Amino acid sequence: MGQTQLITLMCIIFVALGIFNFLTGRRRMQQTYAQGIRPPWYKQLHVLIGIEYGLIGLAFLMNIGIGYHWFPASLNSITLPFYLVVLFASGILAGVVIYQSITNARRRPQPTQAVPTQEASIDKTMHLTAEERAARAEKLRERRQKAAAARRRRAGKA
Repeated sequence: MGQTQLITLMCIIFVALGIFNFLTGRRRMQQTYAQGIRPPWYKQLHVLIGIEYGLIGLAFLMNIGIGYHWFPASLNSITLPFYLVVLFASGILAGVVIYQSITNARRRPQPTQAVPTQEASIDKTMHLTAEERAARAEKLRERRQKAAAARRRRAGKA
């Protein structure tokens, strides 16, 4: 394959990936809209990646067009600056995508083991009757006393 064929293949791949990512991002936006959440389009990573891939594909096409003089000579004063703007915009958008993916990774909560909190136990006791709450409190008191006795025994043996 020649260089032109390789660049054309890369252009087709990037445009196809751009369309796929853009459509995936739109679908996710519609799902979040259905949930009542209205995030802006520039916060959707797939939409940004789709636009970035589209710009890269356009930059490849412009590269081929400028290199093989597909454009008329009268448009040379427009095509080169347009190519540079598209290339610069795709680079900036790549930086935005990287920055946003890093901040999304930091924002995501790390999976941890669920530790029962006092608030969770209060929620459980709200639905109990007064007798059930008293029995539960008595069990908790006995468990704490047994744990304290066990700690004292271990401390005495140490």
